[in-house]
Amino acid sequence: MKKIDPKDWIPSDGMILEENALRIVKSLEHELVIAGPGAGKTELLAQKASFLLQTNECKFPRKILAISFKKDAARNLKERVEMRCGQELALRFDSLTFDAFALQIFSRFKNALPEHYLCSDNYEVVADEGFILGLYEEIDASFVRNSLSYFDERDSYKLRKLLPFHYSIDFKNGIGNDPSENVRYQVWQKILQAETVLLTYKSIMLLAEQIILTNPKIKQYLQATYQYIFLDEVQDTTSLQYNIFKNCFLNSDAKFTAVGDDKQRIMKWAGALDTIFEDFENDVGTSRTSLDMNFRCAPRIVELLNYLSEHLLKKTEKAIANPKWDKDHGECLVWKFSNPDEEKEKIYLEIQRWINQDNVQPRDICILVKQQLNRYAGDIIEYLNSKGIFARDESQYQDILSDELSLFILHFLYLVSGKEHRDSREYSLNFFINISQAQDDTSLLRLTKEFSSQIKVFQEKIKVLSFDEWWGDFLKWIFSYALEANYPKYNNDAFLSLTIQNIKTLISTDLNKSGLDLQSSIESIFGLSSIPVMTIHRSKGLEYHSVIFIGLEDGAFWTYQNQQDEDQCAFFVALSRAKERIVFTFSNIRADYYGNIRSQSTESIDEIYAVLKNSGVVDFE
Repeated sequence: MKKIDPKDWIPSDGMILEENALRIVKSLEHELVIAGPGAGKTELLAQKASFLLQTNECKFPRKILAISFKKDAARNLKERVEMRCGQELALRFDSLTFDAFALQIFSRFKNALPEHYLCSDNYEVVADEGFILGLYEEIDASFVRNSLSYFDERDSYKLRKLLPFHYSIDFKNGIGNDPSENVRYQVWQKILQAETVLLTYKSIMLLAEQIILTNPKIKQYLQATYQYIFLDEVQDTTSLQYNIFKNCFLNSDAKFTAVGDDKQRIMKWAGALDTIFEDFENDVGTSRTSLDMNFRCAPRIVELLNYLSEHLLKKTEKAIANPKWDKDHGECLVWKFSNPDEEKEKIYLEIQRWINQDNVQPRDICILVKQQLNRYAGDIIEYLNSKGIFARDESQYQDILSDELSLFILHFLYLVSGKEHRDSREYSLNFFINISQAQDDTSLLRLTKEFSSQIKVFQEKIKVLSFDEWWGDFLKWIFSYALEANYPKYNNDAFLSLTIQNIKTLISTDLNKSGLDLQSSIESIFGLSSIPVMTIHRSKGLEYHSVIFIGLEDGAFWTYQNQQDEDQCAFFVALSRAKERIVFTFSNIRADYYGNIRSQSTESIDEIYAVLKNSGVVDFE
């Protein structure tokens, strides 16, 4: 691809960037960007990647590494870069989560660990950390009982207190004089020497960090590979994540661009650093640049966000609404109900009106809850489905829909089903080219022909073979290519098997539903006609035409008095997902965690209601 002179480079798709954004895109120095919701943080990074690659300011063959907090954010950024600068250049852009980055280091170089931290190739990545508490109690029950006597009796609270201690291990010291450190060391040995090694992503991050700290050549390899490092949603970064970033790249010739928003700090419960912005400034030697434009939200919602930011979060900076909007555009509503039955009926009628009269697609309507989704939205999902408006718990699909192999399978089979869809063809073909490792135009042409040929092959197979038969043939075809070469996470057999099994189960289950063919099954999995229902934390980085937040009540914000800042930020995040309409609901009564009907109040979150009332933007119904 012909190099573009930096002076001649312009943003792709005719996009016009605000002055600060354009400067950051073209900057070859360290940058820290503070940008609120809808400011285009992802687009900024995509345009910057395009600039660096198209101008060769990121010198060939070196690459750009973008690290995001969520898998869907990492995938979204990768897709944007591919769209803006093409497949060839996008091969030099790696977009990963912190977990995926650490896993790549661990899976490729785990044999370089010090001897007492080596583990077998038979390992599994697990989300449930409960087994760790069991190991401590097995090795030294008195330690758990006495040394950590401040633990609550419930295992969940014990584990919550134990984990920071478990993950603070200093790998360099090994066994020391401190009895508690010795217990911790023995637990780690028990984990790593097991026949099947169970590793959490935090464990993998610590092991990956140790690989870097004890192997200068591996560190040099990473620094030689990546010339630019992007950190997305930096406000969510934990100390473990920040340490691996620093140990890999700080004091190298790499240049860093970090973007985030201190008004969206909702991951403190997961260990997000309070001082991450200050730490980055001090460690890297840069200062903050703010982006002021809100491209997402209608002016009335921007006005409410600004009022909330000033009077609740005590932030002085104000966002500017995109001039494309009429200044009075946007709806901010609070609906109050006597009971949940009134609530779900009103929600159904309004959603029906939005779809039928306003032509809003179901997929562009989102129902949010703070936590305990089934408690607050379970009955609403069932009621909407009974009325012919399909809604679903999106958490059951988000992980699959952010996994590269799963997405390839879904998009490819969508084409096999007979549905010609540009996005599906583009995604699945690019994935196929990646695992085929094509190097020239001749190879690309051959692979494109094979891709189209295989679509026809499997169109015939699904007509005459059982699901298990054509599925087996499909996997044989895919696995005949170098899947692991471009996607190292699939080197782990257990992870790969689980990924394949999950997507197979999802497709086969939908196919077995009455009246569903392959096309309908894929569309159902993608949720093309379903209203997504999720928690605030799951919604981070997403946007919808209309958002309904269920339960603006003390019961939902039961942590408010203990973590006021985080809950205020969560409210801010919920509000900022909406492009044109945001609704908050309150019910006088609602079932508690145990199913008992309780009266609800707003006393604890009275200041949130005060902000809504005093803003002059919100209508109460």
